[in-house]
Amino acid sequence: MKKHILLFIVLLKTSNCFAHISHYSNLSNLQFDINRNGNYVGYHHIDFDWSENGDLKVTNVINFKLKKFGINFYKYNSQGIERYNSQGKLVTFESKTNDNGKAKFCKISLKNSIYKVSGTNYEGIIDVPFRISSYWNHEILTVSKQVSGITCRVLDQKVKFIKRDNFKFMNKDFNTSLYDIKGKKLNTQVWFDEKTKMIVHQVLHKKGKWDYKLKNYELIK
Repeated sequence: MKKHILLFIVLLKTSNCFAHISHYSNLSNLQFDINRNGNYVGYHHIDFDWSENGDLKVTNVINFKLKKFGINFYKYNSQGIERYNSQGKLVTFESKTNDNGKAKFCKISLKNSIYKVSGTNYEGIIDVPFRISSYWNHEILTVSKQVSGITCRVLDQKVKFIKRDNFKFMNKDFNTSLYDIKGKKLNTQVWFDEKTKMIVHQVLHKKGKWDYKLKNYELIK
């Protein structure tokens, strides 16, 4: 426990908008099934596109449908693209979302060491450390603010280490660390593999229990 506390303090002190992308240099994609209240509703795919100079493009695609009596009554799809330079610094982010017919968006760009933000729920600048709420980046555990990748809403968060946990997938055991992230309109738990820092599981609580279960992942050959 002391080891985790000391590590967390060091990360907080050194935190900025760098993603430590070298931790994910062998990742090609992550694929999650989304279950709501125990029922399959859709998927979340994350693709990692590495350039020869070390820049990284991360594409998040979320798609789900809710049914009642066999009829679709709610549809949701979203695509977000994060771009990092070879030093791991966020350069731009842009997303477009169709939330059951309602268009939402978020744009973030780096200008003179300050992030300009334009989205459905926030317009302005951010000059403090933050992470985008796509959750693949374990550095989200090191900051006090996250920005919604759907609407650009800026959310205060508190992160708490819960326990080490064993997560089994495709006959492989992952030794993970479980963290709880809380805030206004924010209640989620995330499991990160201790060795690779890869996210392997996430649970969101918002109008039900949303369970993101790792279905598959691919490494760069």
